[in-house]
Amino acid sequence: MEEKQTMTNKQLEAKLKSLRSKAAIAKVLTYGSGAAMILMFIVGMIPIAVIFLVVALVSGYQLSENSSRLKKLLSDNIINGVLRETLGDTVEYNPWGKISPGSMVFPFSYNTVDGSDHIKAVYNGLNIELGDIELIDETEDTDENGHTETRRDTVFKGQWLTCDFGKELAGQVYISEWTKKDRRMMKSNVTMDNEQFSKRFCVRADNPQEAYYILTPHMMEYILTMADKGGGTVYLSFLRDGKMHVAVKTRRDFFELGKSNADVEELRQKFLGELRWFTDIIDTLRVEDTLYKKATNA
Repeated sequence: MEEKQTMTNKQLEAKLKSLRSKAAIAKVLTYGSGAAMILMFIVGMIPIAVIFLVVALVSGYQLSENSSRLKKLLSDNIINGVLRETLGDTVEYNPWGKISPGSMVFPFSYNTVDGSDHIKAVYNGLNIELGDIELIDETEDTDENGHTETRRDTVFKGQWLTCDFGKELAGQVYISEWTKKDRRMMKSNVTMDNEQFSKRFCVRADNPQEAYYILTPHMMEYILTMADKGGGTVYLSFLRDGKMHVAVKTRRDFFELGKSNADVEELRQKFLGELRWFTDIIDTLRVEDTLYKKATNA
């Protein structure tokens, strides 16, 4: 992966701001024209509705184009370098690629997955995947006239990490941060000694002893500290096949320009911080002996 920056920081910042402004204007025109089109159809002003439809389509295309150009500009000039610095030269990055979710206990259901910013790498000898993910509950409603409408309810938006430790883990354990509302949707089947941990997380395991083995007092304290810095609701799963999954419901995407002043160094530090939250988890847990199944003598 090669960094392709060919402009100065000031030139890059100006280009980023310009593309962001164009995308914002196109977004307003797209949604505004769409709403006006619906209104005109309702009141029977079909010719004007068609005009608004054309405006919505054109501005929607411009929104997509400018958003893609903005994403590519960030990728070529900032993101690739940040990824290489954090994850090494083996990293593969697809701004429009999607990560597949693994096994997790959630207080909601979903049937559709979307995402972006798919990252694959070998980090400290471990195969990892990371990316933005949206979990969507898609349903179809049919009214009394037989008209069917598809509803898409995003129940999770954030980041997902999959790390393969390369050897069998000590058990199958699911840890889900919950609110009082969530407690009506899922129940712990393991009670931990750490009261603060038990209030904050639902713990489920095939065998309670497996949870006690993996969730040592030190591990619970670490997960509490890690969750405080996560920027959202945290879910983890440790699977016997050696994989760990970490999902964080941040309600935002990785590597966003957002409303920042597009300062290149500030963006670089922001992106580094986002990545290092996940790599710190890997670095900490990979050396925890209690995470792995003990070999038995034949």
